[in-house]
Order: sequence, then structure tokens, then C-alpha cells
Amino acid sequence: MHKFYEDLKVFILNQDQETKKTLIPYYETLLQLESYSEMKELLNDYTCLDDIEFVESDNGWLIGTFEIHNNSLGVVYKIHLELGNMSGSYCECSTTDELYNIEHDCCGNGCDFYAPRISITKEISIVSHDFQGYARDLWALEEKWTTDYEKEALHKKNLEKALEIEAQIERLQNDLRMVQTQL
Repeated sequence: MHKFYEDLKVFILNQDQETKKTLIPYYETLLQLESYSEMKELLNDYTCLDDIEFVESDNGWLIGTFEIHNNSLGVVYKIHLELGNMSGSYCECSTTDELYNIEHDCCGNGCDFYAPRISITKEISIVSHDFQGYARDLWALEEKWTTDYEKEALHKKNLEKALEIEAQIERLQNDLRMVQTQL
């Protein structure tokens, strides 16, 4: 088993009981991907347990996200834990059925449930850059934006007013021609 899976298991076991219960099915789903070629890059970039973070979600379909950071490479892998499609049919299990599970009130074989779904994205940091200069330099640049915006707004307002005046002149000229033809 790859170190990533071992560390992730330790990470999950160190969570509170409710979170642990939520995360275990997703761990098992993720473990099914261990031999997939798509996982090779994540597994190669993984370094240590300290790189794993879990971010809970309040979105109904997204349970949360494991974030795996590799700061030396500027990479973050996000493993989204989602509710998958419902599969199976309506549960009609009874206590007399074979493999009946009292805790779940179900046999768990062909009955409806939302299968855990995993989707993985990779984010790459392109550049990290701090502004070069002093606060006053930034203030001057911000002021220029305001000045440029005000100039643009004034230009637009003047242009609109000129168009209105031109339209008014045209109407007045038409009125003048009409009056002149009636004389």
C-alpha cells in the first residue's frame, strides 16, 4: 500500500467519531483507485501526512474535500467527496432475510443507496508575487484608476449629451423646415 493511503488512514482515524464515520466510505472508494494510472501523478507528488487537510462542505451533494498540498512543486490536489448517483431499488428487507444487518436495518444487497463518489482535481500555482514598492506607490496607482475612471465616465457623459443635442438640433431643423414650407 502506498504511503499516501497509509497516511490518509491515520488522518481519518484521528478525526472525531462522526467525521470518521463519514470519511471511511470515501477512503474505501479512493482505495479502489490505487492502481489506476490517473492516480500515479498524485501518488508520486505526495510527500507526507502534514500535507493533508480536510475541508468540510455545507453543499448537500459535496461532503467535503481532501486537499493534498505539495508546496515545493506548487501543486494542490483536491479530492472531492460527493454523493454519487442513487443505485439499487427501494429497500424491502426484513429481519428474516439472509445477511440482514440490524444496525442498518437492511441487507445492503441491491437496495437503494447513494454510492460515495470521488473526483480529483489538480491545481498548479503559476506564480506568487508581492507588489514591488511602498504603500504610497500603490495609493498613487489606485488614485490613477479613480482618475482614469472619472475621466472615462465624464467623456461618456459628454458623448451622450452631444448625441442628445445633435438629435434635438435635427428635430428642430425638421420643425423649422415644416414651418417654412407652410409660409
